[in-house]
Amino acid sequence: MIGRSPVCPVQRYGSGLDGLVVGDTTISLIDGLSSRLLYRGYSVEDLVEHVTFEEVSHLVLFGELPDRSALEEWKGELIRWREPPQAAFDALHRVPFAAHPLAKYRTTLTVAACHVGDLDGAPSGIERRTPARILSWTAALAAAAIRHAEREAPLSPDPRLGFAGNFLYQALGRRPEADEERAFDASLIVQAEHGLHAAALAALIVSSTGADLGSAVLAGMGALSGVRHGAANQLAFEMLGKLEDADHARRWAREALARGHRFPGFGHRVYKCPDPRVRALEPWARRLLAAHGMDERWHTYLALREEVEAALGPRGIHANVDSITGLLYHPLGLPPGAFPIPFCLAIQTGWMAHCLEYAPDGPMISPGVVYVG
Repeated sequence: MIGRSPVCPVQRYGSGLDGLVVGDTTISLIDGLSSRLLYRGYSVEDLVEHVTFEEVSHLVLFGELPDRSALEEWKGELIRWREPPQAAFDALHRVPFAAHPLAKYRTTLTVAACHVGDLDGAPSGIERRTPARILSWTAALAAAAIRHAEREAPLSPDPRLGFAGNFLYQALGRRPEADEERAFDASLIVQAEHGLHAAALAALIVSSTGADLGSAVLAGMGALSGVRHGAANQLAFEMLGKLEDADHARRWAREALARGHRFPGFGHRVYKCPDPRVRALEPWARRLLAAHGMDERWHTYLALREEVEAALGPRGIHANVDSITGLLYHPLGLPPGAFPIPFCLAIQTGWMAHCLEYAPDGPMISPGVVYVG
């Protein structure tokens, strides 16, 4: 006769890996108590004001803001990879028009990855070229996924436009105004990196097995597709869209607070204070909405934020970045169903940076579990 063996001694852990760490990083500091977000020591608010996404992506990936020569080289690499393999676009013909744009985006990148040839066989070049290829390929594929939902064909890139401007052109079919391009560029900057959140950890785990960087990004995309993660900006905007004006927003917020409603775009696992990304983007959103005759939407947002934060702020619940990005994407003409795509397009920069930082010496990530019988 056999019997059960004794259960192991008590082991301590954080549910959902809360409070646990994978290692050290020099990429970013997220200070959830003092309302700070730093990339390589630079405040995200200063970066939004003074540099472009091309410069920030170089900073996050390679550790330094580029000088003029390095920036031109990096921009040249990004332009070089703006045209993914045609097979990736062909795959869209076999995908339902109603499929989620993020799923289409992920699928086309999978197909494109199957057509990757030898990158000159130079390891030193791969470290730079692979992130450039992924950033630029995914921008083109993301734009094509958005157009596919409208039954529109993909557009060829415009080499005269920067990263943000070219994405908007390929997604919307028109060249953006200067203020539109700059506002969208700001949204990419503030979302380019945010530590080892769920999607970043998924990418890092895949990379730690020795898989290629593209596979790691695909894993991050899969994690980001969850409604708790990448879809929050869409849900926050749709909530706001149901409110007619500022007065309606205040009344509705008070009623919703009384019944314990959970507000998409409010509260954050790390920030227990105002989200610095919101602070960085609000001026851009306000200007863009005003330029498109949508001032009322800004006042509605502001009224909702003030009511929710007045009630929940003392408990550490404030507007997070998902509350504001839709107010940039909407006046540009991006459909709400596609809002998770720009978030993914930006934050994969951080995923790749963490993979590159961890890869040289980090062991394969294989956390255990506590057996409870």
